[in-house]
Amino acid sequence: EINGASIYQYADGDRLNTIRQALRQQADTLSETLKQTANRRGQLLSGCASVVPEWRRAVVTEKSVFTILNMLQFQGSTVVARGWCPVSEVENLKDALHEAELSCGASVATVVEELKTKEIRPTFFKTNKVTSNFQGIVDSYGIARYKEVNPGVFTIITFPYLFGVMYGDIGHGLILTLFASFLIFMEKNWEGKPLNEIFQMIFGGRYLLFFMGIFAVYVGVLYNDMFGFSAELFKSGYEWPELPPAGEAGTVYPTSPNGLPSIKPTNAVAFGIDSAWSETENKLEFYNSVKMKSAVVIGVVQMTIGVFLSLMNHIYYKDWIHVYFRFIPEIVFLSFTFGYMCLMIIIKWCTTWENTHLAPSLLETMTNFFLAPGTITVPLYSGQAGVQVFLLLVAFAMVPTLLCVIPYLEKKHADERAAAKKAGIPHHGHDGEEDDDDEPFEFSDVLIHQVIHTIEFVLGCVSNTASYLRLWALSLAHAQLSDVFWNFAFMMTVGLDDGSGIFVFVGFAVWISATLGVLLGMEALSAFLHSLRLHWVEFQGKFYYGDGIPFTPFDM
Repeated sequence: EINGASIYQYADGDRLNTIRQALRQQADTLSETLKQTANRRGQLLSGCASVVPEWRRAVVTEKSVFTILNMLQFQGSTVVARGWCPVSEVENLKDALHEAELSCGASVATVVEELKTKEIRPTFFKTNKVTSNFQGIVDSYGIARYKEVNPGVFTIITFPYLFGVMYGDIGHGLILTLFASFLIFMEKNWEGKPLNEIFQMIFGGRYLLFFMGIFAVYVGVLYNDMFGFSAELFKSGYEWPELPPAGEAGTVYPTSPNGLPSIKPTNAVAFGIDSAWSETENKLEFYNSVKMKSAVVIGVVQMTIGVFLSLMNHIYYKDWIHVYFRFIPEIVFLSFTFGYMCLMIIIKWCTTWENTHLAPSLLETMTNFFLAPGTITVPLYSGQAGVQVFLLLVAFAMVPTLLCVIPYLEKKHADERAAAKKAGIPHHGHDGEEDDDDEPFEFSDVLIHQVIHTIEFVLGCVSNTASYLRLWALSLAHAQLSDVFWNFAFMMTVGLDDGSGIFVFVGFAVWISATLGVLLGMEALSAFLHSLRLHWVEFQGKFYYGDGIPFTPFDM
């Protein structure tokens, strides 16, 4: 008190206990209140969680509906809507509108009519869960123009076939097919559920993988190749002596045919390559020759189909100028050069040679075909020199035809249209319909475009044919890797094993790991990408514009 301090009375024991109990009771009450509040909040949030998807759906629906309503034209009590509808769905659209009229009690009937328009029509292809993968491959390159030939129809077969040519192996194809079959079997359990991003991509392409596996098995039977060793599924056309061999250094020679006059067996193997070639000294040389020539034939056939598909586009659009002065020069040039080379490959295959060294080199023949016309070192047939000179002259004559005629006719057509417009006379285009195109004609643009197209096609025939050699290269690489993994990772450990089985187990583990990781993972992906490139560039580049507009229907 002297120093100005405040004096407080200290509660005695009974009073202190009363205050402590009151505070504790107050704290318990607050804690219980907070607990009940949290429980109530949890109940409310739990109740809301079950209806949040419905609320979100309702919001999205309302937003979509009002977005569409903003696009409509209101004229008094009527509403005008313009949109695109697939022809196959027009009746369903009318039924849906009629049902909506009945449900809402509309007093005015809905009228649906087709309008004539010059707008670019969107493109729509009806697909299912099997064909959607192949259509997606094409759409990744570009959307087809309205009524343009759809490459997706051909891709269903050609894409897995080219994959099989590069990946042909019975064992690896079976594993790929079984894996895809498992994904298809689990389709109902996994579809629509959240999956790993990479696995979701693989699961989405399950039907594509299934077709790829089937064709890999098919081509593997043709190659007579299974995990790097020969699988004699069909009886060989060669007969062999009983072991031990009587030849020098353990070499075995067939007893029939014995090479006099030919090594061609009397009865060829029923399907694919004869298994006898798998153990020969010139195995690699033989497989190289067969696969390389097969790759060239496959490539030229597919490119020829692409050129004929361009004819279908020209005929549909009634573009007769391009039929006569683009398709015909292109197909003649391709057929008289590389089509002729494929014909020589088949003739050489079908000819029995007393000695394979007497057979002509087609590489040398085709080199002389372009660089030294009329020069034939070893003839394949009589009159070959004259035929090749004629084919070369006709093929080269197609180049100026392809280059000059179309720009000249387009310029002539533009001049006639301008003169008719000046005189007030309606002018008809190449398709017989009235031409009312008001876009200015630029001869330089047409000429440059035609020059680029001509150079691209002529040089593309060479580069694209060479590009198909990737079928041979990847097939050879796949077979050699399979052989290396089988012989050096597994068979070598079998010889080192002393009966304990440890070496065999380690060797098998290394072999199966390499098979799954390299051959079924990296090699399959590599073959897929190369097949994709062959379709996008070499095949679709011959006829596919890919500048269409996709059909995007109303979706909530």
